[in-house]
Amino acid sequence: MIFSEFDDANISKILDQVAPDWSPPDADMDFKRFYAEYTVRHNIWDASYSLQAADDQGNFLAACFAAPKDAQEGLEKADKWLLEKTDGGKNLTEEKKFSFSLSKKYLSMMDNKCSDLMTDDDIKLVLFVSCHKGAGYPLLEKFKEMLKAHGYKNIYLWTDSDCNWNWYKRRGYELLKEEIYEPFSRKNEPYYYYVFRQSL
Repeated sequence: MIFSEFDDANISKILDQVAPDWSPPDADMDFKRFYAEYTVRHNIWDASYSLQAADDQGNFLAACFAAPKDAQEGLEKADKWLLEKTDGGKNLTEEKKFSFSLSKKYLSMMDNKCSDLMTDDDIKLVLFVSCHKGAGYPLLEKFKEMLKAHGYKNIYLWTDSDCNWNWYKRRGYELLKEEIYEPFSRKNEPYYYYVFRQSL
């Protein structure tokens, strides 16, 4: 496995993995990818550190990104990107505008919930995506070593029902919060969010 700083050319490969789940369930795939890209870019643009894994042939396998406690530029840059891509929002229906406003509110809330628990010695895992079974764990362990070498003490992250949140629990991350987010919940299907921490 080859490790290197993330190459933005691989954003499309991340979207292949996350778009079906990180988007409104009834949307067409073009909008799902666009909506998910807003979230991905927000996280990438907040990050101060990144690492990706590729196989010996250079094929992208996984990536992770981390940001310090008070990183906030990502959401502003993602909003600007959204306006540029939609001609100031003119190319979005009212329903799609509402979807993005809900997403922004959720991302901001979750970033704050995580940051409120952190100190300046902590770092936040803002995005972690594996596109190949077995690639994520060694990449994240390598990334954690890198963050520890930069002087960070703990790694925090938030995740939710759309992601494999049990993956962190099985690997010894401490669950700090588990709550229902009503705006994303459906009848008989509560939508949970989670905040985890692990020492580096």
